[in-house]
Amino acid sequence: MTIKQAIKFSFIYILTILFGVFIAFKVWWTNGAARFLGIIAFVLVVFGSLFLSILLTRFIIPTKTDFSFSTLSDQKKYQILKDTIGSTKIKIINASYISLFLILFAGTAYGLVSALNKYKKDQLMTFGRLQKVRIKDIHRKGKGAPYAFFDFYLGGKKYINNLSPKNYSIGDSATIIFSTNNTDIVEWADDFSANDK
Repeated sequence: MTIKQAIKFSFIYILTILFGVFIAFKVWWTNGAARFLGIIAFVLVVFGSLFLSILLTRFIIPTKTDFSFSTLSDQKKYQILKDTIGSTKIKIINASYISLFLILFAGTAYGLVSALNKYKKDQLMTFGRLQKVRIKDIHRKGKGAPYAFFDFYLGGKKYINNLSPKNYSIGDSATIIFSTNNTDIVEWADDFSANDK
């Protein structure tokens, strides 16, 4: 692989990761059908990180025999590579691309979560509005943890959202804070004030 090709593919893999991050950022607070896009975002970040880590490994540990994702994931091709370059070098290659993958993926996930938390805090600090709500239902979404469901209003329009139920029961009153700029961003008012002020 030439330097020009390496730069081209690196650019493609970085764009794949960034596109995954962009999708995740857009659907993070969504409660609707668009939430399934989060799975696509996760897949894009994983594959982008994996392919980029293998590409970087090819330059960190040069070999006479070229290798790619298909070589490392196919048992027969992997054995041919191992026989060609030796078991010591294949161990170094495996350790390198797995380490790079974990660093890239963990770094991306950390950066995304940090950006989401900052965005949420900024939204609630700048556009936050308090509103008293009544818990109308508590149930699980699939096999996950239970959520407390409630309605809130902005400009005469009703919005439905849910949060961890804490100690609330159906019919209890609670105070939420939500962003008037992005109504998907909602938090229990006491949790927000305890963590952010």
